[in-house]
Amino acid sequence: MLTNSGRTHSVTSHGKFLSRAGQKFFFKAMRLTEVGGSLDFGQKLKLRKRLDDLRTSHTTGLVLTEAQSQPCLDIAAQSGLVAMIELRITADELTSRRGFKSVVSRIAHTANIFSRHPALIGYILDCEIAQDALRAGGLENARRRVRSVVKTIKGRAPVAMVGIKVRPETRALSILEEDFLYAEIPALAPVEIRDFVVALHNVAEARPVLIEFKDASPGQDEAVAVAFGTGAAGVVAPPVPAPASHDWLGVRMMRAPDVMPFVTLNGTCPPRPAKLPMVSVVICAYNAERTMRPCLESLRRLDYPNFEVVIVDDGSRDKTADISMDFPEFRLIRQPNKGLSVARNVGMHAARGEFIAYTDSDCVVDPHWLTLMVRSMVENNFDGCGGPNYAPHEDGWIEASCAASAGAPCHVLVAEDRAEHLAGCNMVFSKAALAKIGGFDPQFRTAGDDVDICWRMLAEGYKLGFSPAAFVWHFRRNTVKAYYGQQRGYGRAEAMLFPKYPERFNVMGQIAWRGTIPGLARTIPGGNRKRVLWNATAGAQSLFDPGLTLAKVLPQTLEWTVLSAVAMVASIVLGVSLIPAAAMLALGPIWALYYAWYAPLDKSHEGFTARLLIAYLAYTGPMVRTMTRYKTRAKALTGLGGADGVRQRPTINWLRRTVRLDYWNNESIARDRLMDKMLKLFARSGHGAIVDAGWNDYDLEVRPNPWTRIELKTADEEHEAGKVTNHVLARIKFTRISTLALAAGALSAAGVAIAGLPEIALGLAALTIAGGVCIAAEMVEAGRLAHRATEECATELNLAPLGVLIRQPSTAEATAAAREPARVRVASQERIAE
Repeated sequence: MLTNSGRTHSVTSHGKFLSRAGQKFFFKAMRLTEVGGSLDFGQKLKLRKRLDDLRTSHTTGLVLTEAQSQPCLDIAAQSGLVAMIELRITADELTSRRGFKSVVSRIAHTANIFSRHPALIGYILDCEIAQDALRAGGLENARRRVRSVVKTIKGRAPVAMVGIKVRPETRALSILEEDFLYAEIPALAPVEIRDFVVALHNVAEARPVLIEFKDASPGQDEAVAVAFGTGAAGVVAPPVPAPASHDWLGVRMMRAPDVMPFVTLNGTCPPRPAKLPMVSVVICAYNAERTMRPCLESLRRLDYPNFEVVIVDDGSRDKTADISMDFPEFRLIRQPNKGLSVARNVGMHAARGEFIAYTDSDCVVDPHWLTLMVRSMVENNFDGCGGPNYAPHEDGWIEASCAASAGAPCHVLVAEDRAEHLAGCNMVFSKAALAKIGGFDPQFRTAGDDVDICWRMLAEGYKLGFSPAAFVWHFRRNTVKAYYGQQRGYGRAEAMLFPKYPERFNVMGQIAWRGTIPGLARTIPGGNRKRVLWNATAGAQSLFDPGLTLAKVLPQTLEWTVLSAVAMVASIVLGVSLIPAAAMLALGPIWALYYAWYAPLDKSHEGFTARLLIAYLAYTGPMVRTMTRYKTRAKALTGLGGADGVRQRPTINWLRRTVRLDYWNNESIARDRLMDKMLKLFARSGHGAIVDAGWNDYDLEVRPNPWTRIELKTADEEHEAGKVTNHVLARIKFTRISTLALAAGALSAAGVAIAGLPEIALGLAALTIAGGVCIAAEMVEAGRLAHRATEECATELNLAPLGVLIRQPSTAEATAAAREPARVRVASQERIAE
């Protein structure tokens, strides 16, 4: 057996693909179905000749059984091929304790024998278990045992890759400890193959996906091309028998006994899409000299024939522009610092391509980034498309810990290949669609531009896709200071997004994503287990991340920490047990430790100290982000004018908590114009306003603070000659948080009183009453806000007030009021008197 104790395995996992000697490596493999476990000298010569032919036909690897590994690995090494050994585990071995011990012993022995073989790159665990048997025996039990086998192999052969062979009906066997995902699929239509590979990519996250076609089929060449074109790092395919062929003279043509499955690729992998539209890659840079050169060098290595690079230097004060000039094939645009969105728009207007691809100056793109992205755009008719971004290797443990901490840019999926949000460091748009919606919003200078552009495109009916293999390496904020700076930027962006899209935020002012972030759920307690859709027949399983609700992440929020601290102080003042309050306060650090345990930390930096730093950042990062969001929103709330802008006294119903205002106009100004003015005013002043779809008894909902909300309802009363009376009713209501808080306080006080502790009950009742008074004050302020906003918009539209005047109207208002019928004025005065 060929061995080389000083040489490690040449093929390793690198992001979504495999790598050998620093170059991308595609595992194009076949099985040796007719080769036995023992070969004589003549059979070895024939096998060597066949493997040489396979390599000439663009085959790069083999999949061997345990029996074939002993005689074939040496010959594969001599032919320049690599191999994976398939280790079979039967259903009985996987489910019974005695059988499992036996299989672990056997696999450990095999891993010991071949741990240093130069041709071996990894192991495939083939768990032959049916879906019903897997379900009956317990999925978690099976995964636990498979995880034990993987750890056994890695203990004997630490540099070998390990993957679990799954089938469409047993996809749930996948575990995080795998180095790659390996799936066997039957003959499917090209669209079904693409969908299956995309789904596997989303489960794999930052790991390669390998596909094996179970049976040969006439359309196998296209199937192989589709698998590689969707980002598969490897394909295992059987030979396709060549049909008997005769020329026109009836002479039988000499053909090889089988057709090699990778010949039609002609060495091009992944295959290029049928259409190759021009793509303009836009890089917006500001003081980016640390990462600018590797970014541009990676763009120089792109394997796409029709692209340009436009660099927008947004007023950098370092050597960013000088570095860019070292790449004369790229266009450089220099401008004063105007912010990220303006720079993106400058690049959009300068672009000559049909598609515009945005990545950041601190990113290194994969060589096939554009090839895979354009294929997704063209084949699915997407108007925008994005891909994942992964943190590259960091030399120091502090840098690696910061890179693995929560809050990195990410994508949000609503389906396997459809997105709600694309990370700004990896997104491509149709130039026509981008120009039609007006490009990026200039107010987003450092962050939030990607969220805004995606939501606007979705609102206009455009399709946003996701290409899971079109990834970039994104250098994270690798110091604690930079990490906190990033979280502050995200907090400011959320505060700026809220007035534009209040319907996309929850009651605590956090973005309420409608989709899921792959991999995030497992870092939350209770979210480690994926939801599995079991089929009654042997169809493909579907895996879903459990949905993230506010309750699941509540202990990580600043509001929870403040509430826990208040409960702690109240417990001390009232002299009650500190255990409940301490338990509440402890949930935040527990959640952070849980995140740190499951965070994707670089293996070379594994250690207690690194995990502890991740936990600290996971606990404090969201708080910094939230405090910045509150500060930014507080600065943005302008108060909607002062008392000088108010002209009439509203009709107030304290019992129903309503504020009513009435106006008159002679120019057929309908309520729609008034509501449009109010919507823009609330957005401009930093208050979120949501237009109702028509199912509720109000037109507009405003959320001035977490405790109250305003429901605005309008109505028009039409008169002769185009004259209109506009009625506005603002109803002030509790939010869900207010209701729950007051109810919890009241129930707690009642429960303590029933338990025979009147002093404590009085203290809790006093706290509840104090909270109710504070909320009542917020409701009064919300009523004033509705009053001022309505008056300001009505003044802009020259609507004449019908109520009791606080100040004299302007000339235009007085003229309009003079024209109103007397019966309208009398009716208005009577209504106010009531």
